[in-house]
Amino acid sequence: MDRIISEEKEMKKRYISFMNQILIFCSLIVVLPFTIIIFFYTLETLKKADKDYQDILKKANIQVETGVSAIISNAERLSYLHIVNDSFSELLRHKHDVYDWDFLKDNKVVVNIVRDAVLLNPDIYNVVIINSAGNVYDSNFNYYYWKNMYQDLPMWGEMAKNSPEKRFIDIRYSSENVPEALMLVKPMEDIERGKTLGIIGITISFKAIREILTNIVLDGEQLIVYNKSGVPVYSCSGKNVEKQEDSQGKIWKCLNIAEMEEDSAVKTFAIGKDTYIGGIQKLNQLGWTVVTYTDRSYVRKPYTQNIRVFFIIAVLITVFDLGLAYLFIRRLNFSIHGLCQAMEKSGENGIPETLFLEKREFKTEIDMLIHSYNNVICRLKKSMEQSVELQMNEQRMEFRMLQAQINPHFLYNTFNLISSIAGMNGIDSICKITVSISEMFRYSIQENLIVQLQDELREINNYVTIQTIRFKDRLYADFDVEEEVLKVPIPIFLLQPLVENAIIHGLEPKAESGYINIVAYMEDDFVEILIRDNGVGIPQDKLCQIIQSLEKEQIESISMQGHSSIGIKNVNQRIKAYYGAEYGLHLESRVNVGTTISIRLPKNLTKKYG
Repeated sequence: MDRIISEEKEMKKRYISFMNQILIFCSLIVVLPFTIIIFFYTLETLKKADKDYQDILKKANIQVETGVSAIISNAERLSYLHIVNDSFSELLRHKHDVYDWDFLKDNKVVVNIVRDAVLLNPDIYNVVIINSAGNVYDSNFNYYYWKNMYQDLPMWGEMAKNSPEKRFIDIRYSSENVPEALMLVKPMEDIERGKTLGIIGITISFKAIREILTNIVLDGEQLIVYNKSGVPVYSCSGKNVEKQEDSQGKIWKCLNIAEMEEDSAVKTFAIGKDTYIGGIQKLNQLGWTVVTYTDRSYVRKPYTQNIRVFFIIAVLITVFDLGLAYLFIRRLNFSIHGLCQAMEKSGENGIPETLFLEKREFKTEIDMLIHSYNNVICRLKKSMEQSVELQMNEQRMEFRMLQAQINPHFLYNTFNLISSIAGMNGIDSICKITVSISEMFRYSIQENLIVQLQDELREINNYVTIQTIRFKDRLYADFDVEEEVLKVPIPIFLLQPLVENAIIHGLEPKAESGYINIVAYMEDDFVEILIRDNGVGIPQDKLCQIIQSLEKEQIESISMQGHSSIGIKNVNQRIKAYYGAEYGLHLESRVNVGTTISIRLPKNLTKKYG
């Protein structure tokens, strides 16, 4: 006894109330998932921010490379004029010791050819050609100012001949130290004779290139153009740039552009404590490298705002959920505490006591538990009475089940008895009717929901036999069925309702005799079934309504009670339910001519029912 008391005291020391346990558990299942979700959401959002911006930089690199290459390529075409124009090539071979009348004529022709070539290219300011004899052909078709920029053209021509790219490019700046023009110099090779005809100097406006560069600069971005030596030749910035990075040389080194093999890349780099994302695009025609970069914190700023909003919403939802959980658990704990006290008193006093159950609109599991506890106590006083009543109910149920099994067989045997008596008394019509009814009744009480086609046709024949006697031989039925389709499985009572509809709605209103023709044959892996009658037909408007209802009808659960009321619509539903939505009935009818119902079914019924 002392051991039990000590165990109870120890249990009370370690006792944690149900309310505290549920609160701790709720806090874990609410706070922990939200924390994990916020953590991974933040990671994925920041990754997405970086990836989206990297995709933008990749597209910007392509845009810069494509635009600048197009400008340079269009300008370089002038260096191939002597290849496509033989007269132009011949003029460049002429040597003029003095600027005589012949030179002026040659210069006029050369200038006209060049002007025609650059007519649709507004990016070219001026073109100067110096042939191997030292004669200078100057187009000078825009501004005379550009002519003075070619004083170093012979030197640039030698540099272009010695370079691997066979070109030399120099930038000319305005008085404000702003790039104003590109000087593109290329040798003009005489392919036929293997000599150099001369050099061509092309002045390209930097305005078009500047527009391409500035168009890719977004808010918060900075752009720097480096030459081969890593010296900045041009830079620009977008709006909302929080800090201008003066250490442009550090960017060249941080990105390790000099050692980079690929022409285009997107990299993340750090300068001091700041991290940047930059796009690198090499312009091989110019020997330049374009770097577009921005602070990663600026890229992530819109996304961090979304994260902050998501975090605030998550915190509010968590607090709200925990508040609701506290109120609910407090109410729940009150009921559990009362139940524990009642059970403890019941154990101490040995007298069961019921608990008061509050009347509420909605019941909880604890309410059900208290209700069950009260019921258990009440059942202790009425156990014998309930046991007897339960036994009586079981006996009644067994009797009803036995009665439900006896009645159908009794009726079937009764029909057979009537048929035998009618046969002995020579009443053939009654004999036929009772035999047909008994067969139909036996068919209807079978447990199988899938039968062979020949069983369904036998059921239809029994039904038609009864209707033939009813119509006094005004009804004739014809079965044209191939033998190979007789054992095809179909759902029970699939065709009989259609034949019943044909007789009641098609032939019964008709004064003359009528017939029903049932055809079944195999075509490929499908069974084609046709049910024709020469009844009154269906009016066109009603026929359209029926066809539309069959097409729009969705597959629903099919009740097998009351087969005669299934009708065309429900038969169509059953076909779709068993075989699929692509199968169903096809209906054709003409007034005073008749109606034809066609059914196309697969040879094998693969769906399992019943």
